[in-house]
Amino acid sequence: MKFCLLNIAYDDSFHGFQKQPDARTVQGEILNALRPIGIDKVVVSSRTDSHVRSCSNIIELKTDDCLKVCRIVDSIEGIFVKGYVMSDEYVKLRGKVIKHYLYIHPEPLNRIQVEKAINDFISSDYSLFSREPEKKVILDNVSFNIFPSYSAFTFVGRSFSWNFVRISVENIIKRSEGKIDDEEWSELLQGKRKFRFKGRAENLILFRTELGLEMKEYQSRKLNFLKEKEILTLYWLKGLGVDIDSILPHI
Repeated sequence: MKFCLLNIAYDDSFHGFQKQPDARTVQGEILNALRPIGIDKVVVSSRTDSHVRSCSNIIELKTDDCLKVCRIVDSIEGIFVKGYVMSDEYVKLRGKVIKHYLYIHPEPLNRIQVEKAINDFISSDYSLFSREPEKKVILDNVSFNIFPSYSAFTFVGRSFSWNFVRISVENIIKRSEGKIDDEEWSELLQGKRKFRFKGRAENLILFRTELGLEMKEYQSRKLNFLKEKEILTLYWLKGLGVDIDSILPHI
């Protein structure tokens, strides 16, 4: 039996990735769909919270028919298969993949103040912003861009959670806006005070996952429908006076 790795995307209709008894989750729906062909275990590179969208997340399972698995998973409402690769050995995903999380703040921010807050943050023991500070956070980069109608933050690294991004970004934002004073900021950076702010799950996207293995592209049958749906949404916004042309080049 070989191992199949799938690169999947999913929308914000799920109550997180991990299986829960009374909620529709990504893992739960995949297992329900794959059990008839004898698959009862699926591991993932990155768990996500309720209503967090993913453009790219890697799952792994045992099978000799990866294409059949792709077709079944791609048939699940809200889930899209982007690519796949077979492996003769189990690939330990946790801590190996590079994750890119994108957080959208729906207002432009003060660039100078955001830069100061990020510099303070990356110079500190930022693992303290995690819900499990005893587990070391490994970040490669924290960056941001400010546009006329929104701000976008990107966190890149191998070991951190969605909660860490939501907490870190929102406290950086509040610091840049002056809603966290010098004393509180200093204590937060030293782990002497608990955070008061946490960003919205709806603003967070698992944007990219890099495994280091070349995957074969899978043409999801639902992508054309998704494109049409999103284009209609954008033009609906345009009818409400939103300048979509200033947004599109940066998505």
